[in-house]
Amino acid sequence: MDPTREIYWNISSGALIYVLAMAAAVALVYAVYRRVRLWRLGVAAERLDRLPERIKGLLIEVFAHRRHLRDRIPGHAHALIFYGFIAQMIATGLISLQEWSGVHFLQGTFYLWYSLLSDCFGLLAILGLCIALWWRLVIRPARLHSVMDDWIALALLLLVFLQGFFVEGLRMAATELSQQPALAAWSPGGRLVAVALGDLEAGTLASLHRFSWWFHAVTAFGFLGYFAYGKLNHVLYGLASIFLRDLGPTGRLSYPDIDALLETDEDALDSLGVANIEQLSWKALLDLDACVNCGRCESVCPAHTSGSPLSPRKLIRDMKAHLDEVGPALLATASGEAGGEDSASERPPLFGDAADGAPTPAVLEAELWGCRTCGACQRECPMFIEHVPKIVDMRRYLVMTESKMGEDAQAFLKNMDDRMHPFVGAAHDREEWFQGLDVKIFANGDSAEYLFWVGCAGAMVDRNIAVSRAMVKVLDAAGVDFALLGAEEMCTGDPARRVGGELTYQVCAKENIETFERYGIEKIIVTCPHCFNTLQNEYPDYGGRYQVTHHSQLIAEMIQSGRLKLAGGLESVTYHDPCYLGRHNEIYDEPRQVIDHLTKVGGFVELDRSRSRSDCCGSGGGYAWMDDKPEKRINHTRFEQVKGCGAKTAALSCPFCMQMFDDAIGALDPDQSVRAVDIAELVAEALENSSDG
Repeated sequence: MDPTREIYWNISSGALIYVLAMAAAVALVYAVYRRVRLWRLGVAAERLDRLPERIKGLLIEVFAHRRHLRDRIPGHAHALIFYGFIAQMIATGLISLQEWSGVHFLQGTFYLWYSLLSDCFGLLAILGLCIALWWRLVIRPARLHSVMDDWIALALLLLVFLQGFFVEGLRMAATELSQQPALAAWSPGGRLVAVALGDLEAGTLASLHRFSWWFHAVTAFGFLGYFAYGKLNHVLYGLASIFLRDLGPTGRLSYPDIDALLETDEDALDSLGVANIEQLSWKALLDLDACVNCGRCESVCPAHTSGSPLSPRKLIRDMKAHLDEVGPALLATASGEAGGEDSASERPPLFGDAADGAPTPAVLEAELWGCRTCGACQRECPMFIEHVPKIVDMRRYLVMTESKMGEDAQAFLKNMDDRMHPFVGAAHDREEWFQGLDVKIFANGDSAEYLFWVGCAGAMVDRNIAVSRAMVKVLDAAGVDFALLGAEEMCTGDPARRVGGELTYQVCAKENIETFERYGIEKIIVTCPHCFNTLQNEYPDYGGRYQVTHHSQLIAEMIQSGRLKLAGGLESVTYHDPCYLGRHNEIYDEPRQVIDHLTKVGGFVELDRSRSRSDCCGSGGGYAWMDDKPEKRINHTRFEQVKGCGAKTAALSCPFCMQMFDDAIGALDPDQSVRAVDIAELVAEALENSSDG
């Protein structure tokens, strides 16, 4: 006789299970329907393009747990629970398939492995749940903010898995343990329970089994019905969020062409940015439901760790609570129900300042202004929630519609409007930095293969002027055909866009694009990651498509091709990954290739927090020109990490990072035991040493 078992052993009315299943399905579908109605309050967004890429990314994130496993303990616990749950769903599905089809395939060797694997995965899931409980009850990292829903989800999952083994063990104690002991060994979890209960009388075992079976059925289908209501709804909404993720670089922001808006709506300037929850996209509203409150974003947010009021986790949770509060009235208004418009007009604001007697806003303005747009929150989020675009959208309303911003932001935005650069009282103009250098200028009638885009900091800040001059030396040594814009160069608009001054950004972008077209510029070299990101990823929205190369990429290519002959031998060098080069644009290897070529074997020291987990220097989001006076300065924290690694040279590849490191060195290392040097300067030094040799 082939090994097998009776599916509905001791159960006389198995058909009732389908009634429970239907009730659970109705509850689940209704819960999803309610949320979808709320998402549809948002504005349109295109998120169904590049379907093969979306499907591939979803499968990788779900089954490889790529983002989850970035945090090892909870990541592995989640993987155990996930695969255990999937295995039980498959096992239950096979039972249902056999019953529906009438084909008894759960027998023989297949049944033995079916029993063994389903039990083993169930035990692994219980192990994962125990680790998750230990993580929340004992370790209790600061980022975790456990609420009742977390405990309900864990308790329900644990109860369902334990019930399954208890029911299986009761059946085995009454049947297999005495009748087919060899078969019982293929169900290790159930066998443990069966051995513990084996001394009970047959009638008692049958009664306990019948009660436990139905209790398990009610619990399991109640669990599925609860699926879309509580913590576990991330299984549905998280999958949707991952599938519908933004496939472009995370550093790219977008906004409609304001000039085009004015052509169709003369009053468009009266309300720019996002002031109300329904002005966000439907994907942004889906994000609010996808959040699992895990706190990973909060733990890596440089603003939060510095003492700023901003917590990306809290911001998303507060926005979700706001949607839940105002959404029903908005739906009533949209459907023309009585009282809907009155309720919507009295709703609390999405964001603002807390004031006595006024409705409490969901998000405080101070939270919005804390963001450095570094993208660390988005990179850590396992649900691919997009925090930064939401923050910038709300900043846009404050800046462009309400004219509410700090004095620092107001000053550099005004300077950009007046002089096309953000530096107030700059000591240099855009041409002083290259005095004495033999360089070509497009305006003089020169032509070249590349435009060397210097950037505002590279032309106007003394420390970064040295970097620009070093880069000219490197380009000349490699025989690169390049020219400058000189006085015609203006800010890319990056700082204005990140701070919320979208109108200023678009003016800068369009004027630069006109200049590029006038000179037929197609290839651009930049030393600033912020300029790189804006020119490469954001200018195409306004017709500007160029081949943009960061100087670390070009130098790495020139070394590899033999166009640069350098002396090596540097010792004790580390590298700080700029957010807008690394995390936002995935450029990690080329800077390290350059440094490896310049250092002795073993001379490069990798920071603990590097590559996609690199800590921010604190200058993004407009903070190269602003200051919120945090409890702990972000650039100081990062510099302390550099000092702690023991390296004597910190290699940089961003003028904003250079600005922040210089400040930190002045405050924390007055003896300059660590020097901050751009990659271009290191290469220029190696050129001199090579020539001397």
